[in-house]
Amino acid sequence: MKKYALVLAAGKGTRMRTELPKCAFPILKKPMISYIVENIEQSTIDDICVVVGHKKNVIEEILQNRVCYAEQLEQLGTGHAVLSAASQLEDKEGTTFILPGDMPLMEYPVMNKILRAHEEMGNDLTIVTMKLENPKGYGRIVRNEYGTVTGIIEENDCNESQKLIKEVNSSVYVVDNKLLFKYVKQIKKSDRKGEYYLTDIVTLMHQNHKINTFMLRDPMIGMGFNDLYGISIAEKYLRESINKGHMLNGVSIINPETVTIGHNVSIEEGVWIYPNTTIIGNTVLKRGCRVGPNSEIIDSTIHEFAEIRHSIVVDSEVGENTTVGPFAHLRGHASIGKNNRIGNFVEVKKSTTGEGTKAAHLSYIGDSTVGSRVNFGCGSVTVNYDGVKKNQTVIGDDVFVGCNVNLIAPISIGDNVFLAAGSTVTKDVPKGALAIARNKQINKEDYAKHFIKPKDDQK
Repeated sequence: MKKYALVLAAGKGTRMRTELPKCAFPILKKPMISYIVENIEQSTIDDICVVVGHKKNVIEEILQNRVCYAEQLEQLGTGHAVLSAASQLEDKEGTTFILPGDMPLMEYPVMNKILRAHEEMGNDLTIVTMKLENPKGYGRIVRNEYGTVTGIIEENDCNESQKLIKEVNSSVYVVDNKLLFKYVKQIKKSDRKGEYYLTDIVTLMHQNHKINTFMLRDPMIGMGFNDLYGISIAEKYLRESINKGHMLNGVSIINPETVTIGHNVSIEEGVWIYPNTTIIGNTVLKRGCRVGPNSEIIDSTIHEFAEIRHSIVVDSEVGENTTVGPFAHLRGHASIGKNNRIGNFVEVKKSTTGEGTKAAHLSYIGDSTVGSRVNFGCGSVTVNYDGVKKNQTVIGDDVFVGCNVNLIAPISIGDNVFLAAGSTVTKDVPKGALAIARNKQINKEDYAKHFIKPKDDQK
């Protein structure tokens, strides 16, 4: 039988106090709902349906065509949200895994365990529960004298004895698909809030169908996060979990409480990561490289034994044995070759460099193809923008670019060229040439007195 996931992501999330819909809010700089969908995709679930509503375009922009969508036009509770997906799921045979869109810590191995337990116990409905010492705010799991689940009572509807129950509802369910929509249609609107509670299907089903629970060992896995303080708790949990996994796999992380590593980052053993460093997106760190301190790496690949210090690398690649920083910035698909030196206050954008190239300080390399063993002197710039469009600079091998050289693109520099310091080069330079493009110096004797008074006259 097929398995379906139904993710409820239509809410506004007013307690977040943000313009973003709650399920789109970032955790470790990735939208909350992306964690959920990525884990579902790795599970044994076949298809995903996401219920959208408030600012649905934001959720749809994040998930694109990875899922199908159902729209909840009015937010009238969880039962109403499920009913909104009837057109997508009602006629399908199988099992539906229902979970909220604000539950980013539930990973696919747990999802698979829940689904397997549901099948092995022959349940019609499995309720995922947690045991909390302080269950305030959660719906309580109510059982009869035989231990059979007879209902879920929301906090505000509990009597004093029910409030003492520590087993609570996580809002995650696995249910036979046909039964789900049969009983959701029977849910009555709550008198107190005017909403349709999905929890009411337990009362409707328990006499004629098999209902069981699956208790999470770690309650954090089943937590939903509704405000910015909750987001900080989720981030701390994820950060510690991710860092621990990498350290157990041979990655040295100094002061791990200050290091943030994203969910999709791949790190080989033998890597060193230093304090106050953020590594996110689809980043790959190869064996023996060193990153940090005070660095940010996003969607980039850092090759073996490269070193990134006090720098930012975005959408770029750094070659083997290359050093970057301090205070360098690589972006826009920069591709730095092996054994390079990208030094202090150097920016490289949408450019490639060959092996052994050096830009030690205060340079800008943009929209350029740079060969091997090129040396950029201090203050050298590829002038790629003419005010209308970006233009290309091509530099051959074994080129010396003197200090404060401006290369006005589009321009091509041949191999074995020497560009004299202070030159503004506007024409192509052939192989083996020396290019000097600066005005002749003129000294006017005894002229400075017009600008600078002698010290004896300064009061």
